[in-house]
Amino acid sequence: MVFKLIYYKSTKYFLYFAKMKRIIIYISAIVVLAAIIIIILVVFFNNRNPLDVDVSDINLDVEIERFDLDLMEVNSLWENVEHLHDKYAAFFEVYNNEIISIGGIENSSYLTYLNTFLNDYSVVEANREVSKTFSDCSILNDELTEGFKHLLYYYPDEEIPRIVSFIAGFNHSVVLIDGFIGIGFDKYLGKECQLYDMLGIPQYAKDEMVPEQIPVDVFTAWAQDRYLYKPETDNLLSNMLYKGKILYFLDAMFPDFNQTRKLKYTEEQLAFCYKFERDIWTNIIENKLLFETDYFTIRKFVEKAPNTYHFGPDSPPRIANWIGLQIVRSYIENNSITLTELMKENDYQKILNLSQYNPKYK
Repeated sequence: MVFKLIYYKSTKYFLYFAKMKRIIIYISAIVVLAAIIIIILVVFFNNRNPLDVDVSDINLDVEIERFDLDLMEVNSLWENVEHLHDKYAAFFEVYNNEIISIGGIENSSYLTYLNTFLNDYSVVEANREVSKTFSDCSILNDELTEGFKHLLYYYPDEEIPRIVSFIAGFNHSVVLIDGFIGIGFDKYLGKECQLYDMLGIPQYAKDEMVPEQIPVDVFTAWAQDRYLYKPETDNLLSNMLYKGKILYFLDAMFPDFNQTRKLKYTEEQLAFCYKFERDIWTNIIENKLLFETDYFTIRKFVEKAPNTYHFGPDSPPRIANWIGLQIVRSYIENNSITLTELMKENDYQKILNLSQYNPKYK
């Protein structure tokens, strides 16, 4: 009887402890799973692009109006000219007077001047190439639509301009006029376009004259027009941070675009920037270039070129602009700054100081 009682109690305690052990295992598993979920969420939100905003509820469709095609249908008929004037209004006037510089329609010789322009060999060839390259603008329309949806997200009261295409004898890429943005299609015919060879355009410039760059150039022009360069001191720091702000603005308008597209870099050029970021920044500081005010010196760091002269033939062009973008990103990350507040800020020394920018050696 005693044996049975002891056996019963032992069995009871054994089952009790076994049950408790299972409960502890379950609780431990739940705690571990919760910790894993928390870590995943932290990593996700830390790596999440804050500019990747939801614009799906913004109702907008942007479509390029083919002014270039309409212009080719004039056929020396005055009624067709009047139709263009009615349809394109202010843009038509600016196109005549400032883009191709033949004067307004009030001039009795207007049709003669227009036909001379349209029958010029380079214009005829440009029209032919444009017809082939831009026979279908659906992808371009979709990308511009996405860009302008993001613009409305940050600027909800903004009026979206009409987008028109034109040919101007390779003189203009993007033109902003009240209510219009004009795109010179003949400046985006592709880096293999033979017309560019005939014009003697260097390869580094041709590399950027591709249809894919149109959305980037349109929004660069919009930002530069809205936020003029007004530094307290015109030096390299101000230039590179102003350009950095424009690049950050492009990040906001096109969060899904590859960085190389927005920077107009190859993958190799972008890799160079990341690899030598600390060296580039140290070099600028040690050589006292940050506050350089000489125009020609500044241009070598921030403008279009085959490379950034100061950093050798293997370096990408406009390398100071990329550094400016990194400083701007650091400024945003370390301060509660909105996109519009950033774009309005013209105190570039303040941006640098508050950015806490300090790149590490790779």
